[in-house]
Amino acid sequence: MKIISIIIMILIPLSSEFIPQQNDYWKNAPIEGSKIFSILFTDQQNGFAISATDEIFISKDSGKTWEYVKDNNGATKSNKDKKVWSADIYCSVLQTTDGGKSWLPYTNEMQEHFCKVYLKDPNVDYKTASEFLAKVSKEILGNLSHNRIESLINHPKQCTEYYSNENEGWALGWCIKEFKMSENIEN
Repeated sequence: MKIISIIIMILIPLSSEFIPQQNDYWKNAPIEGSKIFSILFTDQQNGFAISATDEIFISKDSGKTWEYVKDNNGATKSNKDKKVWSADIYCSVLQTTDGGKSWLPYTNEMQEHFCKVYLKDPNVDYKTASEFLAKVSKEILGNLSHNRIESLINHPKQCTEYYSNENEGWALGWCIKEFKMSENIEN
């Protein structure tokens, strides 16, 4: 029993070295990043998202799936007045140089570069952007239903993490700014 106690006492301090994700490093993430999407829902089911480069995605199932639209024929402009809610989604980037033990705001170049690379992976076309929008929509709707939308405003959430080698890596996140809710919503 004494040996087991000694092993446990040695393993507990070491476990923090191997689990850098325990730390809430997103609390220090920059919120001044680049706007990457504006999302607007015209009713509970139908919405659209416009990227910072004017690409348009639509959803007909409360944001569960998103489809890239090549030609919108002005549909988004005519529906902007009929909104249930809208939000601007901003990118946030952190960097590590010690294998993920510590994360600091990335300020070397425009953060939007990382978000554009992530959201427009040439190998998967618009799939990554669609999955990202589905994740964001789910978070927004879940927080709206529990009256906690303020937990997403200016509070970045992680979307992915990637490394160029065993020490250097980046974590991409997103947060909401300019969240607006229609005043005449029927629940």
